[in-house]
Order: sequence, then structure tokens, then C-alpha cells
Amino acid sequence: MINKLLFPSILLFLFASTLNGCQQTEQTNMNAAHGDTHEKAESSDSSSSEDKVVTVNGKVHSYEDLMFYELMSKVEIELNRHQDQLNLDGADLVDQMAYWDEQLAYHDNYNVNLSKMIELYSMFLLASEKGLKVDDSAVEKTTKEFMEKTEQYEPAKKLVQSFDQEAYTSRLNRYFTQKLLAEQIYNLLKEDVLKEKSGVSEKEVAYEASKKYEELYHSQISSENIEIHIK
Repeated sequence: MINKLLFPSILLFLFASTLNGCQQTEQTNMNAAHGDTHEKAESSDSSSSEDKVVTVNGKVHSYEDLMFYELMSKVEIELNRHQDQLNLDGADLVDQMAYWDEQLAYHDNYNVNLSKMIELYSMFLLASEKGLKVDDSAVEKTTKEFMEKTEQYEPAKKLVQSFDQEAYTSRLNRYFTQKLLAEQIYNLLKEDVLKEKSGVSEKEVAYEASKKYEELYHSQISSENIEIHIK
């Protein structure tokens, strides 16, 4: 059902709504010195100028990175589709299958995938600044579960097989580290909402947390040097 995907849906909304802001930030900051790039854990890539898509605080993201993010979104959509196929029937199943078809088409959009890539990396930087961490064991567990589910469902498996396997496996650890940290930030915001508004519905908590997340994200990207290379 859609409710179980509330957090990813929130993120996708934020990704699409903030891309223009990222592009404006790029225009004002592209000539600024990068200074402290927060890149102790991840050094800048040596991508060629033709392969660069976006640079965030000195961290270069390539076209292959972008295609990886598109792949991961589509694989996760197919895995969620599979869960609905197992748990729903009748009109509910028909509606959800149509919804997942729409989501697949939505993730053909270049800007959606670019925004998602910027968002996850930006929130990774914020989490690092705040001292948040995710255990290696949690990343390993999440990655293993994802790979097992992918292997068991043919449409998701085919998507993965269509991608360069070395490029795919080399990015999984970083991707799930970023994703778990973003979820950690969101969950902390949910806890804040519950403290501020006890007794409210789960839907209202999620709504208020999503607004706080959006504000935090906008604040974060406004402080970053973002240069979008693709015209």
C-alpha cells in the first residue's frame, strides 16, 4: 500500500521540488572556493569533464552514478510491486499496479534522478556534520537483504543484470549508507514531532516530519557549493 512508502514518497517529492533551487545555488556558488568539503571519507572522483553531472562541495558525481540512482529507484519500485502482488487482490491490486507503472515512468525523468542523487549526498553531509553514524553491520544487512530480494524477483533481477555489474556492486555500500542516514534524520524529526504533538495520528506525524525534513534539506543545500555540469 502507499502508506508503507510514505518516507520514500516524501523524498521523491522533495527531490523534484528542490532541483530548481539546486540549479540556482549552482549559479551563485559555482565560482566560490570549496574550502572545507567534508570529504574526509570520500575523495573527489577523477571523472572526465564529459562524464561529470554534478559537483557537490567538491564531490564529483558522474553520469554512471546518475544511472545507478535511476536503477536503484526502479529496482525498489519493482520490489514494492512484488509485495503488493503478494498481499493485494481485486481493485486494490489493479490500482497499485497502475501506481507502480506511473512511478517507473516518473523515474525516467532526468531531473528526478539528479535531484535524488543530490538529496541523498547532501543529507549524508548533514548527518556527518551532526555526528550521526550508521553501523557497518546495518549497511551490510540492508545491502544483503536488498540483493536477496532482487535475486528472487525476476523483473528486479533483470534490471540489475542490465547494469554494469562492477559499477553496480561498487556503489551499493555507499548508497545504503546514505539512505540509512537520511532515514535516521527523518526518524529523529518524527521523534521531535511526537514530543511536540503527543496523541496525533501517524499520518499527521509523517506530514509534520516531512515539512521539517524539507526545511532541513533546503537549509543544507543553501550552504553547499553545487555545480551542475549538464546543460
